[in-house]
Amino acid sequence: MEMQIIIKPEIEKSALQEVFEAQSLMVRTREDYEIGQVYMGRIKQRIKMLEEERMAQTRPLDESKKRIIDFFRPHLDKLNGAKNHLNIIMVKWTEEQEARRREEERRLQDDARKRAEEEALKAAIEAEEAGEKEEAEQIMAEPVYVPSIRVASEIPKSKESHVRESWSAEIIDVMALVKGIAGGQVDIQAIEPNNLIKTHSFLNTMASRYKLTLNIPGVRAVSKKTQI
Repeated sequence: MEMQIIIKPEIEKSALQEVFEAQSLMVRTREDYEIGQVYMGRIKQRIKMLEEERMAQTRPLDESKKRIIDFFRPHLDKLNGAKNHLNIIMVKWTEEQEARRREEERRLQDDARKRAEEEALKAAIEAEEAGEKEEAEQIMAEPVYVPSIRVASEIPKSKESHVRESWSAEIIDVMALVKGIAGGQVDIQAIEPNNLIKTHSFLNTMASRYKLTLNIPGVRAVSKKTQI
């Protein structure tokens, strides 16, 4: 059964009238501004009345929703706790396996390089003994080629669980970053100049404190007025 949403006709009618009058107003004189102040007060009253009407109808729904959420919470908390436990121990195991895989790759790669170097040395000695001195020198001068060795991962794949690896940046030396940007080694986007003023609390605080007298290189104070 669909819930019936109601609004008192007199409240709806008065709200629409206030909207029409407010949107029709043009402020050209002091008197117009004073009329706007009156409209503002009446609009705020209508907003308050509508919010009270809305709360009266949504409060029982909110209370019912809260009871349902509270009922399911302990069961979900236990299940999520178990999931988190599995996540911790499984990720730890995969990290250990990956470390072993990389170590095995490194060991096999080193062994292959040693064998290749030994074979090259043997070939150079044989060339030297055969009187092919230039060939021996060429063999020794050429770099040893060792194909890349890849050890397959033994971590089982499953649609039920998988390890997702994500990377993020952490600034460990602000001055080094700033110098890198100033010197051209780092793109200026590293400090997101287009978003800096919106999100930089320190600069916003300084602008609020000093207003038009703000004196910080590369920064200006901007005022935005809102009628409340």
